[in-house]
Amino acid sequence: MPPSIFHAGIVFISLGLSTNVLASNVTATESAVVSAFPSVEFAKFKPEPKSELKIDYAFLDDILNNLVFLTGVSTRQIASKPQAIVGSRLVWEHTSPLRQEGNKIPFSKINQTHIATLQEYKRELEDLSLSIDIASLSKKEQLAYWINLHNVTVIMLIAENYPVLQPSKMQVGPQKDLLHDAKVFSVGGSKISLRDIRENIVFPNWKDAKVMYGFFQGDIGSPSLQGQAFNAGNTETLLQQNANEFVNSLRSFSRGGVSKIYKDAERFYFPNFEKDLRDHFQQYMWDEVYEELSKSRNLSINSYDYEIADMEGGRGSGVIGNVTVNGKPVTDSQSYAIASYTNQIKDKTRVLLRQGKIKRGVVTVGDEDEAEENKTEPVRAEEAKNN
Repeated sequence: MPPSIFHAGIVFISLGLSTNVLASNVTATESAVVSAFPSVEFAKFKPEPKSELKIDYAFLDDILNNLVFLTGVSTRQIASKPQAIVGSRLVWEHTSPLRQEGNKIPFSKINQTHIATLQEYKRELEDLSLSIDIASLSKKEQLAYWINLHNVTVIMLIAENYPVLQPSKMQVGPQKDLLHDAKVFSVGGSKISLRDIRENIVFPNWKDAKVMYGFFQGDIGSPSLQGQAFNAGNTETLLQQNANEFVNSLRSFSRGGVSKIYKDAERFYFPNFEKDLRDHFQQYMWDEVYEELSKSRNLSINSYDYEIADMEGGRGSGVIGNVTVNGKPVTDSQSYAIASYTNQIKDKTRVLLRQGKIKRGVVTVGDEDEAEENKTEPVRAEEAKNN
């Protein structure tokens, strides 16, 4: 992970359009109450595509490309309990048994300059809604906008409050509400929350359940964060990738139980919960995982991993102090944790190769001097299902 995660300077979202062009496309949002929404407050966000404007997320691409640590698909194996450093009883690593699933962020490396950049980027996305009617964009543009705004804000809020063990328990906003219910956005003149974006704007208006997998919630149990921004051109592909990764992971289904994210979306996508969810899983599950699913007569809601999707486990250097091990000072405990986690993912990659879930190819895992040995690429979904 490079020492400088973001570019220096203030972020500006590039639209590839002049201010005059934007102004000429502003439309009023005078929507009537729509039955799909719980209140008139969200009716104005019902998609009414009529604009060809496009949003350029190149800067966010750069941020995520440098920030997100990719871990690959699931081995469907529980990670072993991390060991304390020799000569110490302290465990400085992430301890979740599911820590090797889902992409991660080294939150301890995000400094105040980076946080200011994220804050400015969030404001730029919000201010965009004052210049154009988001609901008038194409549905692909709208979906990319909501996912990016949601995810960059989750990253920003965790970074502001780090060290954090469980993001969902964070109290944020003026009213100190819990993370997902705090009204942290101002979009189109409305105060909305992370949950509002998911359950009051996107889920009621997008019929494909894949949209669930676009929303990173900051913890291990949630769908993964991609190393690139969503845009109108790649949204379908990224959602498909996230669906394949999540559905086949232990976070989605294990021991006859399923993730709570499916219960959260039940009224939108799974009204006949068991049947609809099994049909949904059949689209993405590898054969061996679906066979395991088929043995479960009833699908219960499984335990959800609320621990932070952080390479170090959310403890931060402010909580884990420097200590002496075997008479020698350990000057950077978090660097140790990151190095250890990186080595765990190298080992995981070897397991994935043996399982046939990835093959040697183009994505480098490990140090530069190991590049030739560790170049891998994911096996396509249809290939994995046949392995």
